Amino acid sequence: MRKLYRCLFLLSTLVLAGGMWSCSDDDDETESVVITQTSTDETSEVYATSATFKLATQGVESFAYQVVEGADATAPAGEVIYAEAQGNNMVISAEDGDNEVTVYGLEGNKTYTVFFALKKGAEYIVKSQTITTPAYTRLITVIDTKPYSIKIHIEMPENTYYKLSFGARDMYQAQKDQFGMTDGDYVSYGQLYKGAKTINLVDGEYLEENPVPDEDFPIQVLPGYPYVILVAECDADGNVLCEYDYGDGGDDWGPMKTTRSATAPMTDGYTEECSDAAVTFNGKYAKQYVYGGSTLVESKITVEKTKITERSATFTITPDENVVTYVVDAMTKEDYDYYVTICGERGIPTFELTNNEMYTGSQVMSTNPAYLPFEKGKTYKLIVVGTYSEDYSVQSIQIIDFTPFESTKPEAKLEITSKEDPDKNPWMVWFNIKAPDKNCSYIRYLMNYMKEWTPMLNSGTTKEQLMQSYGNYVTEAEIMNAINSNDGYDIGFTSWEHTESMLMVASFNEDEKMAVYEGKSTSLPEPDKERVDSPLFDDLKGDWTATCQAQWQDYTGTYDQKVSFKVTLAGGPEQGPSSVSAMDSKDYDALFSYFKESAIKNGQDEATAEAYAKTKVAELFDEYKSEATRYAGKYRGQNRLVGLRFDAAHEYMSAWDLFCNLDYSAYDTEELFYDYGSKLFLEISKDENGKDKLELTADQSCVAPVSAWKNYEVLFVGYNSAVYDNAPLGHFPVTVSSDKNTITIGGVEADDVMCYPSPVYYSFVNQPVFISKITSPITLTRGWTEPEKKIAPAAKALEQTTVGAEKIASHKGNRFMRTSLPWTKDGLLPLMPETTIKSVSLKENIQKKAAELHAKMPRNNRR
Repeated sequence: MRKLYRCLFLLSTLVLAGGMWSCSDDDDETESVVITQTSTDETSEVYATSATFKLATQGVESFAYQVVEGADATAPAGEVIYAEAQGNNMVISAEDGDNEVTVYGLEGNKTYTVFFALKKGAEYIVKSQTITTPAYTRLITVIDTKPYSIKIHIEMPENTYYKLSFGARDMYQAQKDQFGMTDGDYVSYGQLYKGAKTINLVDGEYLEENPVPDEDFPIQVLPGYPYVILVAECDADGNVLCEYDYGDGGDDWGPMKTTRSATAPMTDGYTEECSDAAVTFNGKYAKQYVYGGSTLVESKITVEKTKITERSATFTITPDENVVTYVVDAMTKEDYDYYVTICGERGIPTFELTNNEMYTGSQVMSTNPAYLPFEKGKTYKLIVVGTYSEDYSVQSIQIIDFTPFESTKPEAKLEITSKEDPDKNPWMVWFNIKAPDKNCSYIRYLMNYMKEWTPMLNSGTTKEQLMQSYGNYVTEAEIMNAINSNDGYDIGFTSWEHTESMLMVASFNEDEKMAVYEGKSTSLPEPDKERVDSPLFDDLKGDWTATCQAQWQDYTGTYDQKVSFKVTLAGGPEQGPSSVSAMDSKDYDALFSYFKESAIKNGQDEATAEAYAKTKVAELFDEYKSEATRYAGKYRGQNRLVGLRFDAAHEYMSAWDLFCNLDYSAYDTEELFYDYGSKLFLEISKDENGKDKLELTADQSCVAPVSAWKNYEVLFVGYNSAVYDNAPLGHFPVTVSSDKNTITIGGVEADDVMCYPSPVYYSFVNQPVFISKITSPITLTRGWTEPEKKIAPAAKALEQTTVGAEKIASHKGNRFMRTSLPWTKDGLLPLMPETTIKSVSLKENIQKKAAELHAKMPRNNRR
């Protein structure tokens, strides 16, 4: 027997439920058509709101129907019924024998007449059946589901108050999983009603009669999307009749234990028993899962597995002309099973449509290891959802299982060697990559300084994990041909001068078997500039009082005022004590104890540990003195004076302070002289007339930052009050008075405003975040008098303008990923020329949306 289910009828509405009725036939009895009714289980989800008919036909090619409320309706002409059905795509094909059709969208306890128009050749046969639906027996009955509306009936005694809540099922379940919300919490946000009521839930409209902006949310109904309806009895003030017991759940607004239902899934999505352990309802309660109106049809999309490797799967997707749009997703079986628990299998198509990019036409699509990393032996699912109507209400879904291929071919070996910059540029570091077996299909790479690699690798993170998470793809044929050649491929990166870097490269053979290799290279040291002789190198040394107008904001308030602070101009960084024995005893003892305890933890006895600690402190001290001397020479070689301290950035930590501070760690001793500060550099040169010329130099590519011992690097850029993100970089003019007692650091003009050097750090989106905004020239007056008491709140505020100002960064990888593509290339190279299947973590999206929704919920509605 062929069953024909239709979810719409022409003059009324459609939905779930079917049941009891009485019936009558037209007097015009024809042997070719016999209509009878079938019995319906009273516990069925379609009970009371639908009717099922059996049409025994002979020689009938197709039929249509109309539903009219009442028992005495006048029969319309068969041609009219048929024409209207054709306009709504509701003509039903018939076969000789039994044909079954269910009419949905009826309301309970009402009488209807159903007119059937049956086409037999050129003749239309009209038959009718009169039915009476039974009374509602459930608290919630779904009457009709259309693509963008859902009609329901709530059966409740006349004087009984209740709350009704309606929302997306995935958000409902995520609120339970993330925040421990019960059905009592959820329904408490619903709308207050009294007595039996039929409610039409329409997309874009509100349950509330007078919705409150930013507090009440419009109804969302999409075709096929999963929703939940909750009803619970309450008092006249809207207080739900329930009791809560969260045990040790803690704060009633914070995360709690999950309240996911522990009972078996509801067979038809309806229950009057709450399975949440943390709440007990003392009045009427019901829950109904429902989907927006949609029709699931057989897929008209051809999916072909083109290639499966160890790390990706490629498919050819070919829709026929009936497909309007389609989406493609790939995920683990575990993820799919999770989505089924929150959406139901019927809700998966629209769930995918609302969370993925839509396509038209044929596509060759590949999974991407960055989105969906494969594990050997694990099963994955490709999900293809098609739509066949402009409103997305006609859908198809295909689910194809696949397993990654395990390659038996040899891995692609790589040789990575150091190269010297061809132009002797100290700000570049070079490597050569070569695949001696010439079998490398593509590569991924990471490049960073060794001082950044070391803490990351020591943390337990593997090279494979780093490559999987952050590696940049290179697949360009020209580059891969060079890597597979006898000479290999030379690759260069920007670098700090005289700094060791490591290039980590993952190779992939034709089956995408991955192997990770690495090589190290050191950039050249910065050569001295042509020496400039000037008395200013000696005459400007000493203590100065810096004064400027500054704006800043901190926990104490917002400020715009003149500030003054000490700046010491010197030829080099602080040199430290003359010998180990001249160290402050507290500093020496702290370092000695640290290395002694470290040695004891490594199994050494106390005497050996003390000898080790003594030797270690002495060795590090000698390294410090050597680097301090070298950096003083380096500053002179670059024709610079260093300004020690710049309190408009943050408090000052000298290189020697960092050396003695156990809360600070560095890769090597040289890093202290990069990190210390706050500091500034004044460079002396000659103008075209041979006269002395001064600049504050802040070129970020070749001048050490203001400081780097915090969790970020602080730099100088010009504060542009007209265009915030157009901050001038590089050099700022400096003038010296004729008596050499006043130095003025000026600004650079941009966008018709003067931009003065101001301390900033860069956010994750590469936008400057100003610690303080300097809005006037910075004037240095010779001499400094230490104030008896710091001025408040300015001095205090300036010291607290950055997060964690008192705590020194430990440098455990916080600057990791100083990586870029080959300097000769622009932009990321794709993994494959085909379209990538994004495989976005829908679970993370659900959790994020649920958190955003939870944050908007007014707390006073809770219990």
